Amino acid sequence: MKILHLCSSVDPATGGPANVLARLSPAQAALGHDVTIVTLDTPDRVETVRPRLEKAGVRLVHPTTPVGLARARGVVRSLMDDGMSSGAPDVGHIHGLWQALPHLGSGVFRKRGVPYVFRPCGMLDPAVMSMSGTLKKRAFLALRGRRDINGAQGMHFTTTTERDLVKPMGLSPKPFVIPNGVEWAEFEALPERGSYRASSGIGDRPLVVFFSRVHQKKGLDLLLPAFAKGAPEDAVLVLVGPGEEGYVASLRAEAAGLGIGDRVVFTGMIQGAERFAPVVDADLFCLPSYQENFGVAVVEALAAGTPALISDQVNIFQDVVEAGVGRATRCEVDEIADALREMLTDRDALRAMGARGRVWAEETFDWTRIVDRIDAMYARVKAS
Repeated sequence: MKILHLCSSVDPATGGPANVLARLSPAQAALGHDVTIVTLDTPDRVETVRPRLEKAGVRLVHPTTPVGLARARGVVRSLMDDGMSSGAPDVGHIHGLWQALPHLGSGVFRKRGVPYVFRPCGMLDPAVMSMSGTLKKRAFLALRGRRDINGAQGMHFTTTTERDLVKPMGLSPKPFVIPNGVEWAEFEALPERGSYRASSGIGDRPLVVFFSRVHQKKGLDLLLPAFAKGAPEDAVLVLVGPGEEGYVASLRAEAAGLGIGDRVVFTGMIQGAERFAPVVDADLFCLPSYQENFGVAVVEALAAGTPALISDQVNIFQDVVEAGVGRATRCEVDEIADALREMLTDRDALRAMGARGRVWAEETFDWTRIVDRIDAMYARVKAS
C-alpha cells in the first residue's frame, strides 16, 4: 500500500505529532508499505530524525528553505507532486489541522481523488479551541477547516475521550479510535537501572520525573508547588525535555522561591536511548497537564517500568487508572501534593505498579500491534 503522510514538522522538539509519526511510519514500512512523509521542515530541522526514517525505508520530502505564507501554496503543491512522483498514494494521512500543510494538502488529495484521514491531534478539543487564537481558529474552521475535514473519509482519534469531545461539532467523516504507540524495541534496551542516579549523585533519594516538553500547558506551575508541599524533604524532581529559555528561567525562579531550587533539575532535551535514563530510575512519573490529547510520554514512562501520576485532563487517564498502573488528580496543587505524599510513602508499591505498567504498555501500545488496526482503518476509508 502507498501511504502519504502530511505533518507540518517531524522535528522531535515540536512534540507529540512529530514524535508519533516518526515511530508510526517505520512500523508501516516494516510491513512492506511504501511510506512517504511530506513536511515543511527545512533540512536543519530533520537532521536528527532523517537517518532513522531513511534506514527504515521511509521517504522524507521537505523544502530546502523556510516557507512563508506567500509561498506556501506553490511549495505544498510542489512537495505533494514530489511525494506522489511514483504514483498516486492509496491513502493520505494528515496529522494536525491549523497549519498551511494540512489545509493545502487536503485540497490536493481531493483534487487527485485520493482518500484521506485526518488526525486532529487534539486540536479540536474544546479546551484547545478556547486557548489563544480562539477567534482565528473558529474563523478558519468556518472558512476552510470544515471543508478540509468533511472532505476526508475518516477521522483518526487516539482516545474515546477525544472522539466524544469532538462529536458535538457534527463532522461527517467516519470516526476511528486507535491509540498512539511506542516502538517496543526501544524499551528492550533501556539504560541500566541506577545509572542516572549514580551519575547525578541522587543516590537512593525519592525521585520524581517529568518527561515532556517544558510548556505552560503541562501544569508545571502546579507540579512545583505540589512537589514542595507533598514530596519528602529529600526528594528530587527532574524535568526532562526542551523548553523556551524564558519559560524555563521563570520555573527556575519559582523553584527557588519555593525553597526547592536545589532539588529541581532541568536536563533540557536528551536525545536517543539516554533520554529514558532518568525515567528508568524514577520512583514516579508526573504529568499534571491542563490538556493532553493522548500523552505518549505517559505510555513511555510505563513502558520503562515507572508508574504514573497524571491529571484528569490527560485523555488516557481513565485507562491508566483502570489498569492499576497510576493515579489521576484534578489540576489542583493540593490534590497533586496529597497524591505525591501518599504514593512516595510506599516505594515498594510503586515498583510493583511500575512492573504492571510495563506489561500493560507492551500488550496495549506496541506499534507492531497498532499498525494492523491502522491498516484496517485505511481499508475502510478506501472502500467508502
